[in-house]
Amino acid sequence: MTQAPKQSSPWLKLTSLPEPLKNPRFVLEPLAEKHAELDFEALMSCRGRLGEELQWGDWPLAEFTVRNNRDDLRDHHDEFVRHEAFAYTVLSPDRSRCLGCIYIERCADIDGAQLAFWVIDDAIEIETRLVTEVVEWVHKAWGVRQILIPLREANTRGIAIARNLAFAAWDTRKDSPLSDHRCFLSESENSRTSSSG
Repeated sequence: MTQAPKQSSPWLKLTSLPEPLKNPRFVLEPLAEKHAELDFEALMSCRGRLGEELQWGDWPLAEFTVRNNRDDLRDHHDEFVRHEAFAYTVLSPDRSRCLGCIYIERCADIDGAQLAFWVIDDAIEIETRLVTEVVEWVHKAWGVRQILIPLREANTRGIAIARNLAFAAWDTRKDSPLSDHRCFLSESENSRTSSSG
């Protein structure tokens, strides 16, 4: 995942953040230390696939521990509190399992946000619904006009989801940190109306 610059996010025009998304299949919560064990279990259960699809290199190592994960989640939560980047855990409705994560960050390539996501093997069937509802939530509740979804070439399922949801292919700048991704753009209805008018 590309890191957002360590400063206030000018694209975020909210005085308070929207209530996290909830539905009968999953709920979102801001990712924090309290999720360390559930997140660790989810992450390590599919680290091979995620490493290939997301090209995280050798992270997380086989020796990665819950304590290491707790440190990472603390960093994510600190970014969240500073409104630099927003990581959410995707939990089962009873909050007993982590099904994946989503990340909403500033994006220099567009006037909007960047969205990244992953789900565990057992939750592949919710991935399309997760992306659909999160994109709608970020457009409507956050007021973000454009959302860029960068995907690695190996993430064929993610690319298929973006195409099926009719997100537009987006060419990033050659000097962009996302230039080695296949990028897709979702625009809010208001954005499309104003750009066509």
